[in-house]
Amino acid sequence: EIEAGDYEYAIAFQERMRIPENKMDYYKERAEMYVGEDVSPDFYAWVFPKCDHVAVGTGTVVDKKGIQKYQQGIRDRARNRID
Repeated sequence: EIEAGDYEYAIAFQERMRIPENKMDYYKERAEMYVGEDVSPDFYAWVFPKCDHVAVGTGTVVDKKGIQKYQQGIRDRARNRID
């Protein structure tokens, strides 16, 4: 049995973002995970490379109504690499 906490569901938000090729080069061999109250009060946020874009997202269990605020938080934190 896996102990995963006492909750019914989590919510996640992810955007697929096309970024300039020179910035995609940065993600050729890496993915990024972020923690902190600005990106999620209880999960993590991410920038995962895909074939021709990056997936930028976050999730939460405890503040589902705040998901857009946390998504903006990850966009702000990763701004210099994804804009």
